[in-house]
Amino acid sequence: METVTDSWVAIVDDHDSLRSSLGRAFRIEGIRAELFDSAETYLDHQAPTAPTCLVLDLQLPRMGGHELAQYLERERPPRPPTIFISAHEDLLASVAGQCRSVGRLRKPFNLDDLLALVKPLLAPETV
Repeated sequence: METVTDSWVAIVDDHDSLRSSLGRAFRIEGIRAELFDSAETYLDHQAPTAPTCLVLDLQLPRMGGHELAQYLERERPPRPPTIFISAHEDLLASVAGQCRSVGRLRKPFNLDDLLALVKPLLAPETV
């Protein structure tokens, strides 16, 4: 029996295969995830509640992940706890110490490492 909850994770990544793999893995874990291929798609999404957690690729087309995080902090506070992901160590280093950042993972990362960061943020009935 499924529990109705407002807890959900937003995954923003422009790589189709990674985005769909993460979405599938989260479903298997019983975690509701919404998938977005760009910062703009995320911003256009109308949801009744903010995501419990944001998994955010730093290197996105047009508005980058760091820009999106800053925009959310400024225009839609508070920004959800954010896990930054990137294949580039220098980009990850640029967001070190960001407010409400719960982690940084370098691609390719172990799914268990991502889940270890996400699960503590979710309501108990969703994990």
